[in-house]
Amino acid sequence: MRKRLIAPGLALALSVGGWSAGSAHAHERWFVEKGTHPGEGLPFDLTSLSVLLGALVFLGLAVAAARGNWSRRVNILVERAQRFLPKGMEWRIVAGLTGIMLIANSVTGAFLAPDLVLDGGGLATFARFGQMLIGLILLSQVAFALAGLLVLVVVFPLALLLVPVSSFADYVFEYASLGLAFVFVGLSSCPDQFARRWIKFDPGRFSHLPLPIVRAGLGLSLIVLAVHNKLASPDMALTFLDTHDLNFMAALGFASFTNPHFVFAAGVAELVLGVLLLSGLATRLAAAMLAGFFLTTLIVLGLPELIGHLPLLGIVMVLAYRGSGSPSLDSMGGRKTAGWLRQPDAGMAPSQAV
Repeated sequence: MRKRLIAPGLALALSVGGWSAGSAHAHERWFVEKGTHPGEGLPFDLTSLSVLLGALVFLGLAVAAARGNWSRRVNILVERAQRFLPKGMEWRIVAGLTGIMLIANSVTGAFLAPDLVLDGGGLATFARFGQMLIGLILLSQVAFALAGLLVLVVVFPLALLLVPVSSFADYVFEYASLGLAFVFVGLSSCPDQFARRWIKFDPGRFSHLPLPIVRAGLGLSLIVLAVHNKLASPDMALTFLDTHDLNFMAALGFASFTNPHFVFAAGVAELVLGVLLLSGLATRLAAAMLAGFFLTTLIVLGLPELIGHLPLLGIVMVLAYRGSGSPSLDSMGGRKTAGWLRQPDAGMAPSQAV
């Protein structure tokens, strides 16, 4: 009986998730300079309650899908495909996309994100130069560990000095996880000879870490964005909807589904996806939903949306390709992947294994 329910349950999960992903994770601050709804809150009525119930149903279906036979079959197919693809390919793609985004930001005068615009001055010029340098290192792919280290010890202090903390908070977990992941990638999956020359221990023991690090980083970023920009302070999100008519619910016949309801639903969807990624549950399903969202917003919002989300596109691709990694709830489900905590990264050669 349970097996018969997995297929329709998965179909419903994908439909609900597609709606959720299409409505969540827009960086409103990239397109709106100032909010026009200060102090306005979000409604909690029957419509909002139905959104919460829908989110709970979706979570239950995601759990069922993650434990179903279809999930195991997908994992087996992906693992077979990994045997024929270059080792460490996924991290090189992430590095290239991140490098392109950082270089584009330096050209336009932004720092890390389109809404973090640098003013004039020597420190701002140094920040743009540093951002450009890190982007070029990532594009050249000769020193992943160095690029990650520069993100952690140079970019973070500069961001705290040059941009408002409240704005930088939206990107802390994204760049912290990327920087840390690149350090470990440069020591294992895509080894930097210069970095490994100074390392006195076998770096292979850390080869499994980049995957759960970027997964948790993306999950925490989604949770922060949901709370900071939607659920706790919907001002910018409501202003964004005033200028970008993305509330499609009225067109579907739900006239009572107002913009505040839409922001609430987007925040809840973003929160749910963040929790799934942070816990490592149904990771490939969540990654597929986010990929669908990115495609939708790219069509609607254009090139700025694409450039700003390039690193996240790479991370979503990694999660769809590699799964959740370990530790995660997926790896604790009795599958063979539970041993990933002790196994070398798929991007490592057998000779590099611990």
